[in-house]
Amino acid sequence: MPDRIRIRFGEAMGEGSQDWLWTEPEIVIGEADGPVGQAFASIMGQSAGFSRFFCLVDGGKMVKPATIMVPKVQLKKMADVMVYGGPVQAGIADGVLDAVEAGIIPKNKAESLCIIALVWVDPRLAGMKDADFNELYRNNRTAMKEAIQKALKGKPSVQDLLKEDRSMPRHMYFNRDKRKWVLE
Repeated sequence: MPDRIRIRFGEAMGEGSQDWLWTEPEIVIGEADGPVGQAFASIMGQSAGFSRFFCLVDGGKMVKPATIMVPKVQLKKMADVMVYGGPVQAGIADGVLDAVEAGIIPKNKAESLCIIALVWVDPRLAGMKDADFNELYRNNRTAMKEAIQKALKGKPSVQDLLKEDRSMPRHMYFNRDKRKWVLE
C-alpha cells in the first residue's frame, strides 16, 4: 500500500435473506488532508431529508478512520432515521473497524484517512414490524469491509470487467434466462 492514499473508490452488495435486507455501501477513501478530506468536510451540513451521520461506536465514540454515512434514500420519518442511525450506522462502523483489525486498513493510517459511505437500504424497512435488524446490521458490516477492501485493492480490475460476457446486461434486476428486466 502506498504511503499516501489520495482517493480510492469501492462498493459492495450485502446480500440479505430477504430482498429488503440487502444493503449497498459505495465508498470513497483517502487522506483526511487530501481531496477526500475536503469532500468529507464539505458534506457535513444537513440537507432536507438527506441526513449525514458520523459513524459512531456506542454513541459518543467516532469510528477510526473517521467515516461519514450518507443515506441514498430520503429519510422522511423518524422510523427511517432510526433504521439508518441504528443498525445501519452500527454495521458500517463495525465494518470499518473490521477492515482495520484485518489489516486491510493499516492501523497506523486509521487517524489520517477518512471515508465517505453512500449507503442504500430498502425504504420499506422503516415500516416493518418483523424486520430482522440484526441481519441488516450484519449485512452492512460485511459489505462495508468488502467495499473498503475492493477500494484499496482496485477491484474489480478493468481486465476482469472486460473478460465478462457483456452480450446481455449483467444486473440484479435483469433475468438473463428470460432476457428480461424484472423491476417488481
